[in-house]
Amino acid sequence: MKTAERKNAVIPISKDKIKDLIPIMDVARKYSPKVSEKAKLPLIICPFHDDHNLGSCRVYPSTNTFKCEACGAHGDMLKLASGYLDIPLSRMNDLLEGLTKEFGISRDSVQVEPSFSRTKPAKPPERLSPEEYTELLQSDHYSVPCRFEEVEYEEGEIDYVPVEYTHVYYRTLAVKDPEFHDWVICTVSRKNWLRYAEMAVFCQDNGYALLEEAIQSIMAKTTYLLRKALINKSLYRGELRLRNEMLYESLFEKKESA
Repeated sequence: MKTAERKNAVIPISKDKIKDLIPIMDVARKYSPKVSEKAKLPLIICPFHDDHNLGSCRVYPSTNTFKCEACGAHGDMLKLASGYLDIPLSRMNDLLEGLTKEFGISRDSVQVEPSFSRTKPAKPPERLSPEEYTELLQSDHYSVPCRFEEVEYEEGEIDYVPVEYTHVYYRTLAVKDPEFHDWVICTVSRKNWLRYAEMAVFCQDNGYALLEEAIQSIMAKTTYLLRKALINKSLYRGELRLRNEMLYESLFEKKESA
């Protein structure tokens, strides 16, 4: 009887395969009442609060993620789809089944590959100490506006100004949302890395050897902390490659404008 049940069991859909097949902008274009792709980062209507106008919710196509500054909602394309379809992530199978049908994907092509090996329970993600996060990112948390007040600058010119914030601690984020944690770690630390890298090049060009050595020491420490902080270590080399490309581009632009 048990053997027959196993044969008739429905093979679940793979989250990773769905995420590979459906870009987050396809979800936004299909379900968001409004979409603006004119900006560098596309704007959409956030499905997680009473949102009617573009402005607070941005999409990051390169990482397949989104972030709403108004309500703090963030995540990958599955999280965004769960908001539009009103299917919580706790009902992941229903969400994956719905997306497969909505986007006309063959179910057989996105089923979980059968595995006959027992998997060990996942270890909790490695996290930096609060002091190490502060050294890498100048803080152990970031703030998200959670309450806004309406301000009228001129007649008919109304804006909403944040007046209250909630703190999101990186150590907690590493456990609750490792993927978004890694995205934040890379983007927030990137700015200071590029600033120090440009300073090191300036010192090298002008013969400030001692200052260059001090800057290189700081960069080595923050680069070490970046790798240690990333939950998905495979992102490390790609992030360094991106930073070097951005550095060379910035130096070239400065040289051209000089």
